[in-house]
Parts: sequence; C-alpha cells; structure tokens
Amino acid sequence: MDRPGNLKKTLFELNAAIEAYMAAFRGDGAALRALDELRRLARTALNELEDSAAGPFPDSKGPGPLTPRELEILSLIVAGLGNKEIAYRLQISDRTVQFHIRSVFEKTGARSRTEAAVLALKKGLLGRKSL
Repeated sequence: MDRPGNLKKTLFELNAAIEAYMAAFRGDGAALRALDELRRLARTALNELEDSAAGPFPDSKGPGPLTPRELEILSLIVAGLGNKEIAYRLQISDRTVQFHIRSVFEKTGARSRTEAAVLALKKGLLGRKSL
C-alpha cells in the first residue's frame, strides 16, 4: 500500500471539497474564513508530505547532500528571514523549518544560522539565481 500516495490523493480531494464548499457558502463570512483556514492547513500538510519524500540533491557541493527544500530554506536564511517568516513563505510549519535547519547544520557542520549562510555563500551552494 502506497501511504504517501494515498495521503497525497486525500489532500487533493480535501482541497477540491473545500473549493466546492467555498462556492456554496459565498455569502457566509465565518464559513469562508473557516474553509480558508482548512485550505491553508491542507496545503501545509501537502507541502510537508512532499518535503518528507524529497530525496537528496546530488549537485550539492557540501559535505552532505542537501535536499532542494534545505537549499531553499538556506537561501531564505541568507536573505535574513526568521523561522516564522520562512514557514509562512513556504507554507510549512515552524517546526518543519527547525527540522530542516537542524539538518542543514548537520550536513554542513555549521553551528549557527550565520555560519551556515557564510558557508553557503563561500561554497556557492545556492548559485546565482537563489540570491
């Protein structure tokens, strides 16, 4: 049984149901706000599911392969964003951001956000388009 595939399908179905209910409850502000929050949560769950299934990023120049999401988070750290801002921008939870940052630290040997950012810039991990 393909659990991630089934969960992904369920989340897409949930989004479709939310859209249908949003159309049905057009005039009810409270219902629309609740449905919008459900849509946000479903999108967050889908993003986290995709993050958990992401494989290693083979082109990484660091000591450990960084996933595309880790590189994305690292580029946002370099841009000066905090965890909550990163979570909001990527539609993932603050806890997931912390998990990815900890993983970046382990893979790069960095002990702080600043050190990770400096290493990323020095080693060219982010490329020109990420900055």
